[in-house]
Amino acid sequence: MKIFRIEMSLCSKRCKRIVKSTRNDFFGLRIFITSDYFSIRVDGKNGVETMWMFSAAHHDENSRVYMLSGKEIKVQRLLSIFEVFYPPEHRQFIMTSLVNLMMDSLQVPMLSVDLHTNGFDDFLDFVPCFQKSRKISFNGITPISGGDLDFVKNTMSSDTELQFSHF
Repeated sequence: MKIFRIEMSLCSKRCKRIVKSTRNDFFGLRIFITSDYFSIRVDGKNGVETMWMFSAAHHDENSRVYMLSGKEIKVQRLLSIFEVFYPPEHRQFIMTSLVNLMMDSLQVPMLSVDLHTNGFDDFLDFVPCFQKSRKISFNGITPISGGDLDFVKNTMSSDTELQFSHF
């Protein structure tokens, strides 16, 4: 099997062609994250335009290898859904890099982040990744202490809507 590595960056010809061809009918990004999964949804005038789902477990050989900010990821495409496989130790870095790349290249805001805290011990480590989000929701039975709440409020923009739901 021949492996091709493609660098994903804002200055790449491939990225510029993709952005030019979309005519920027996108509204923004919506992010869903749990202890072992995350997805990025690109919303547009027709609803969900594309979705990127992320998993540490790679189970298929029919994927392309890309370099994202110096880290190797594997991407598999099925219509408008992209499944990204990454080394677990680079999860936060890969997610942050791809979110920033998409926001910059598509020129769209981060609309919302839905963060499920159940079994997600280090969820607060991800909060700085979402500083530009218009809304962030913390859902789950994992309690958030007063100190953690202060950290969230001090990290996020004052314009960010914060929601806390326990279920």
